Amino acid sequence: MFFLSEQQNSLRREIRDFVEQEISPIAAQLDASGEYPLEIVRKIGQKGFCSFPFPSALGGAGLGLVESVLFLEEISRGMASLGLIFCAHMLPCCYTMLNLVNERQKRDWLIPGIRAEKLLTFAISEPRGGSDAFTVDTIAERCPEGWLLNGSKCWITNAGVADGYIVNAKTSVNSRSRWVCLFHVDARADGVIISKNEDMIGLNNSPTGTITFKNCLLPPDALIGQENEGYRPIKTALNYGRLGLSAVAVGLAQAAFERAVEFSSNHGNFGRTLSSYQGVSFPVAEMYTNISLARNMLYHVADASGAGMNTTLETAALKLFSTEMCQKVCQDAVLIHGSRGFRSHCDVERMLRDSQLLTVAEGTSQICKVVISNGIYNAVPNRFREL
Repeated sequence: MFFLSEQQNSLRREIRDFVEQEISPIAAQLDASGEYPLEIVRKIGQKGFCSFPFPSALGGAGLGLVESVLFLEEISRGMASLGLIFCAHMLPCCYTMLNLVNERQKRDWLIPGIRAEKLLTFAISEPRGGSDAFTVDTIAERCPEGWLLNGSKCWITNAGVADGYIVNAKTSVNSRSRWVCLFHVDARADGVIISKNEDMIGLNNSPTGTITFKNCLLPPDALIGQENEGYRPIKTALNYGRLGLSAVAVGLAQAAFERAVEFSSNHGNFGRTLSSYQGVSFPVAEMYTNISLARNMLYHVADASGAGMNTTLETAALKLFSTEMCQKVCQDAVLIHGSRGFRSHCDVERMLRDSQLLTVAEGTSQICKVVISNGIYNAVPNRFREL
C-alpha cells in the first residue's frame, strides 16, 4: 500500500478545492460548448500545479512525479479534458526534455512551459504509422538557414492551441527507422498548417487535430539533443504519457464512482434506496476495489519512475489496467443511473464518452499488452521471483 505524506495530502486538498470551485460547476457547460477552456488553463498555470516535478532553479516546485500524477488525477476528477491537455504538456514534453534542451531552448520554451505560460505537445503520430511511432515520413533537411521541415502529423492533442510542438522527423528518406531527430517547432512559424480539429465523441474540450509542415523553416538550434538520437527520448516520452494518462483514468473513474454512490444513496423505489439492492451495491464495491488498486499502482509506478528506475513494463500494465477499469466504472455508473444516465451532458454520460479514448491514446490496450509480454519474456532471470 502506498501512503501519501502529509505534504502530498495537503497538495491533494488544495487541488481538489480548486477543482470544486473553478472546474466542476462549469464542466457540463464546457463539454456542451466544446470550447477550449483557456481561462481555466491560465488559472492552473498561475497556481503552479504544472511545476511540481521540476527543479527550483528552473522555476519548478522541486517535488516529484507522485505529486504530478496527484495533480492530473484531481484535475481529471473535475474534467477529463483538462487532464488530457496537461498530461500531454507536462510529462511527455517538459519532463522528458528536461536534460536534452540547450540554453536557448530552456529559456525560450521549457521554463515558460514549466510555468504553463506556454503550452507544448508532442506531435509523433503519422497517417501511415498507426501505433508505430517510428514509421516516420516527415523529413527535416539541412539548409543554409537551418532545417526545412515537411510532413504531416495526425491525432495530435492540443493541436491549434499549443504554443509549440515537439516533432519527430528523419533527416533523410533513407534513414534507418530508429534514426529520428526531435525538433521544437514554434506554432507561429511559417509553414505550420493546422487542419480542422477532429469531431470526437468525448474529451470535447481537448483539441485533437492534424498538423502539416510545408517548407517550414526551423533555426539550426531547433534540434533537441543530438542528430538521429531521438529514439530513446521518444520511448521515454511515451512511457511518461502512459503514466499521465493512467492518472487521468483514475481521476475520471473516481468522479464516476462518486456520482454512482450519491445517486444510489438518494434514489430508489418501494421504500428502499437503490444502494440497498445487491445488484447495485456489488458493482459499487467492485468500483471501489478496482479504483483503489489502480491508484495504489499509479503512485508506486510514479515513485519508481521518479527514482530513475526502468518502469516500461509496469507503466504499460498500469495504463492497461487503469484505462480498462475506468471504462467499466463509467459504464456501470451510467447503468446505476438508469435512463437518467443516458441523457445528453449528464455527468456520467459525459464521463462514459470521455473514458473511451483512454484505452486508445498513448498506446492502445493491445499495444500495452505487446509491451507487457515483451517485458515478461525478455526479463532478466529471476526478476519475477523477487516480487
